[in-house]
Amino acid sequence: MKPIIITQQLSKIYPGGMQAVQDVSLAIRPGEIFGLFGPNGAGKSTIVRMLTTLLAPTSGTAVVQGHDVVQEPLAARGAIGLVTADERSFYGRLSAAQNLAFYAAMQNAPRRHIEERVTAVLDLFSLAHKRDAPAQSLSTGQKQRLNMARALVHDPPILFLDEPTKSMDVQTSDLVKALIKDKLVGEQGKTVVFISHELYEMDNFCDRVAILADGRIRAIGTPAELGAMLPRRALYRLVAAGGDVGTAARMTAVPGVESVVEVSRGASAAAFDVALADEGVWLEVMAAVAAGNGRVETYRRVDDESLRRIVAHFSGKY
Repeated sequence: MKPIIITQQLSKIYPGGMQAVQDVSLAIRPGEIFGLFGPNGAGKSTIVRMLTTLLAPTSGTAVVQGHDVVQEPLAARGAIGLVTADERSFYGRLSAAQNLAFYAAMQNAPRRHIEERVTAVLDLFSLAHKRDAPAQSLSTGQKQRLNMARALVHDPPILFLDEPTKSMDVQTSDLVKALIKDKLVGEQGKTVVFISHELYEMDNFCDRVAILADGRIRAIGTPAELGAMLPRRALYRLVAAGGDVGTAARMTAVPGVESVVEVSRGASAAAFDVALADEGVWLEVMAAVAAGNGRVETYRRVDDESLRRIVAHFSGKY
């Protein structure tokens, strides 16, 4: 299937010489949820701004639904909807429906279809009861859902979501992501580019993920494919009672220990994820806990092919 978004050696250098994005080449397929993941400053938003014609690339090319974003920006804009985390451009005194109708007209939506589209996207994001409410009266979460409705009011085939659930509570965020996956992608066949620096946002949601660090793509694939690239290792969840603040550092210093991450701490015990390149050093790990006047209460083998480990392996940022 021909990609709906293609970039080749896309780069951006800001005034002063800062290289924000370097040689990014992507091919995103129609109807997939593609994740751009990386720490703050990795270049995610810069890539999106170039793909949505808001920022000119320094070099390289980007094509969106067959339209070069530099040579055919108006045609490219007609194919996309953009949602950002902090949207403040609604007209506060206009109703939710009036705002959507205005932006639909701005996107050259056929006049005869605007009312139908406004009603459809208000229903989609459970905002029908706020149809006639002034935009300034909506809650933060409702405004963000209205922002997503605005991005879809002209029915674009491609949707860019730049940390869209940032202002939502966890329950609303989960509902919106289910809506995106089941309705927009599953039923309507839209392509979604999802940007986040939070790992839980990506897991069990994106079809493929591009991992970025320092403006470069470090790896692309499904979470399963990326996990298969990792070196084999054993991961244990260890709960240690007592002990001092140096427990994790002493375990990490044991030869054969790949990493130690403290995942929780209570009043009397702490839990650690201990990754071993050599399972034969387990006794030394327990001795490291005891050296800080602690004791191992429980431990168990767990599987870990999560995006957190994938990112740590490919970018070294986590």
